[in-house]
Amino acid sequence: MQSSLNPPPQAIFRTYDIRGVVYQQLNADSIKLIGQSIGSEALDAGIGELLVARDGRLSSPVLSRALIAGLRSSGVNVVDLGIVPTPLMQFAAHTTHLNSGVMLTASHSPAHYNGIKIVFRRAPLAEKQIAAIRVRIEKRTLRHGHGSYETLKIQHRYVSEVLQRVCLLRPLKIVIDCGNAVAAGVAPDLFSKLGCEVIELFCEVDGRFPNHEPDPTRSENLTSLQAAVIDEGADLGLAFDGDGDRVGLVTDQGNIIPADRLLMLLVESLAEQYPGAAVVYDVKCSRELGNLIEKLGLQPVMHKSGHSHMRQQIEQTSAPLGGEFSAHIFFKDRWFGFDDGMYAAARILELLTKHPGSCDEKFRTFPQSFATEEIRLEVCEQDKFSLMDKILEAAEGVTGKKLLIDGLRLEFDDGWGLVRASNTSAALLFRFEALTESALQRIQAQFKALIQHADNSIELNI
Repeated sequence: MQSSLNPPPQAIFRTYDIRGVVYQQLNADSIKLIGQSIGSEALDAGIGELLVARDGRLSSPVLSRALIAGLRSSGVNVVDLGIVPTPLMQFAAHTTHLNSGVMLTASHSPAHYNGIKIVFRRAPLAEKQIAAIRVRIEKRTLRHGHGSYETLKIQHRYVSEVLQRVCLLRPLKIVIDCGNAVAAGVAPDLFSKLGCEVIELFCEVDGRFPNHEPDPTRSENLTSLQAAVIDEGADLGLAFDGDGDRVGLVTDQGNIIPADRLLMLLVESLAEQYPGAAVVYDVKCSRELGNLIEKLGLQPVMHKSGHSHMRQQIEQTSAPLGGEFSAHIFFKDRWFGFDDGMYAAARILELLTKHPGSCDEKFRTFPQSFATEEIRLEVCEQDKFSLMDKILEAAEGVTGKKLLIDGLRLEFDDGWGLVRASNTSAALLFRFEALTESALQRIQAQFKALIQHADNSIELNI
């Protein structure tokens, strides 16, 4: 176990959160120390009160108590929301005088992980701010005090707010798969009150995630949802991730709709109201999304992946909408600008009820392409960025337009490929899209060659 006298390992302080393996990289002692450092940073920023919430992981009750103890030991006052999805902590930060908070969660990571997401003055902390928490621990420049503790219930207020802002034009029969994660306590209730007939799938909170990992971007995690939608004759299925800030969708025909195609539906609905406005999307999204945004008279803004990066860019460009291929969707239109899987799903359902046909028919109206899921290549944590540098070097002689927004995205007339270092795990991440299957295979082969040139001991199996 990590000693309370030693700082937590540097590897857990990631680009936009703190995340690690419980009892190897994180335990109650290290979380308490991190809490005291977060509290110290908050006080230095003039923030005297912090919201705290946690997900449904088995380690979360113990670690939450340690986190709260650490925060209070800095002198920060704590308001505990209990077990709620991340969007409810964000909602509380946007609708109460408490504009800052800490969420104990490892999102979609496996059950043996846990972590922390931090919001100061309604903006997520990232990179330098997270590094400062680690540096403060190492230098032992921690504040000491006796913060107060109280609890707050936010769920009823959240559900009421969504119901005021979203209206379905007809009832829908939907299957909801919460993956045994924390959205199970909110999503079925919310969508029932929106007027849906809800069929629940894995909607009991169980931090072991016994049925599948709560990551709706992986097709293997959606097989039960696909089967349930078909068996029940449902209009569609919704899946939520480990902390409820991401959403996946399965059509009435059992087809999985990736997040960049969900964004196509949402963009189409906003064009008339926001002519010329920016729409922010990440480097993993389809080229067809950017084309559609432009065609509708809006401004496509491609940006680096990561919810913190996206939030910053959405604020800077005053975009009414933003989204990532990883299924974080951000609404400034009729919402508060943070990523919220349940609110995004409600808006998607609202639009689908305006369409006379089925869910599957609506999504077939958008441009089609040959595209992959995100492909992971496991590498050593300490090697992933140096390996990316070697890949960039190897790509110097390759034809095609090079976009270096986040990793390397190579654009060709008939498709594109992307490689980037993961900010949350020891991996390189790839994605490919093309107009034809043969073009897709050609682009994949080019990236395989780049990997071999960078390190011939590594093979990309696609």
